[in-house]
Amino acid sequence: MIRLGKRHRFIVVLTGFIIIFLKVLTLNKNPVLNIIPQNIRDEITARQVLSLPPLSPHWRRKAMMFKIDNSNQRFLTIGIPTVRRQHSNYFLETLDSLLNCTNQENIPNIFIVIFLADFNATWKYEMANIIEQRYSKIVRDGTLQIIEAPAEFYPSLDNLHHTYNDSIAKRKWRSKQNVDYAFLWLYSKELSKYYMQMEDDIFTVPGYLNVIKEFIEAQKTDWTCLEFSELGFIGKVYHSKYLEKLAKTVLLFYEEQPVDYTFLYFNILNLQGSRIIRRPTLFQHVGFHSSLPGKIQPLKDKFFDDIKKTLHGDNPPAKVLTTLKISPDFLPDLAYSKIDGYFWAQSAPVVDDTVHVLFDEPQNLEKVVILSGSQQHPTDKIENARLDACLSVKISGDNRIECFNNIFLGYSENGTLLANNLEKKLNTFMVTCLKVTFTKSQQWWLIIKEIAVFNYSQLDNLTESSELLTTRQSHGIIRQSHNLTESSELQNYSQLETISTESSELISTESSELLKTISRNHQNYSQLDNLTESSELLTTRQSHGIVRTTHN
Repeated sequence: MIRLGKRHRFIVVLTGFIIIFLKVLTLNKNPVLNIIPQNIRDEITARQVLSLPPLSPHWRRKAMMFKIDNSNQRFLTIGIPTVRRQHSNYFLETLDSLLNCTNQENIPNIFIVIFLADFNATWKYEMANIIEQRYSKIVRDGTLQIIEAPAEFYPSLDNLHHTYNDSIAKRKWRSKQNVDYAFLWLYSKELSKYYMQMEDDIFTVPGYLNVIKEFIEAQKTDWTCLEFSELGFIGKVYHSKYLEKLAKTVLLFYEEQPVDYTFLYFNILNLQGSRIIRRPTLFQHVGFHSSLPGKIQPLKDKFFDDIKKTLHGDNPPAKVLTTLKISPDFLPDLAYSKIDGYFWAQSAPVVDDTVHVLFDEPQNLEKVVILSGSQQHPTDKIENARLDACLSVKISGDNRIECFNNIFLGYSENGTLLANNLEKKLNTFMVTCLKVTFTKSQQWWLIIKEIAVFNYSQLDNLTESSELLTTRQSHGIIRQSHNLTESSELQNYSQLETISTESSELISTESSELLKTISRNHQNYSQLDNLTESSELLTTRQSHGIVRTTHN
């Protein structure tokens, strides 16, 4: 007798279950396989799951609440069922997030199918009109489709099996939800190559569609379901060719358990033995009140990170290079980019690992700030590193950078590298590259969420000084005018206008000459001292001029 280990026994049992399940699905086609007990076959037949619930000819077009042509297959369909909620409704915010975080060039690659699944006809038509008015352009071109299901598609929702110790109300709610999903999948199965299931109370991150494409392309083996959220039935991507089979499976067990249990069994039956979750995830649950009346559901995805840039540096054109392992989803340049995004290294930094910011042109720097870690991953931060400004670099063919003539700017503190008042440290030197060097090995991976570089510009400072000077002079003229108005020696306002005009011309002329002088020497920091002295002298002269004018 052959003795089987636990793993082998599990494989044998699972294989047997798969064979039985496949035979159940083909009962009506092959009578020879009628090996299932009669009572089970009667139960299956009574549920009418082997042949789908009745659907009339052209049922897809009849399901559309706004008739459109959708014959061209696209890359991805995003399906969202929604019903009335007793309290907060998150649906429109969900739709806004999905659309606002999709690049315009990607809109023609997707369909969004909204299934208004409530049994209340008045609510359905009111909501359909709100959606159509709010998103009329993409409703007309077929990108956004609004559908409803015929009542006869639903099986009985009474006398349901008592499972999971759920109340009658919850059993009815979850069973109807299973049928809602099945109808949505059957409608969507021919629209696109892939299908993603979404709930109506989420938000996402910019560029999520590109990340989904990249993750699909990165798969080296066959897969059934890719997950972009760890929660419930949010962000689950399937090949559209599996949707009808998935619908039949969920209908088969529609009264036994909720869909977020059944889909895991379906994945196993399709020989995907473990979940494939992309981390960090792309969708976060925001709903607090469930669509089930009275149910509170404050769930949060622990792998979701919505990192927003807050510093908004000047960030002149540059490349970000590193010795750390790079993920194609979180490239180093994303930390430096002015749009939201971050660098997430796929390895923990070790001693002498580096991150370089290599400028396209040498820069005159005033301040540098590098922020690391995140709310969800606070340990993925810079622990021990130093920041240097490199005045010259040598780049080898494999993008290896050697820095020369370095000026030390500072050490990391609490995950942050901060260097300001750089005009004192750098004097007049132009910086070719910024170099972060890790001085100790770390246990955790690294997130750099923002690199903010601020340029030093004499002309900007001069402009600010001139604006301040002009403001002060204007106040002086106003005060002067007020005094002149009170003076009995001045008989009419034409003299006041002449005085103000002459003073303004004097100010303008001298400021213009000063600007020209400083501009010719704008690369020399010593001009700042001259600027200060000149500004003080100009202010003194103008004050004297105003005093003399007032006296006269």
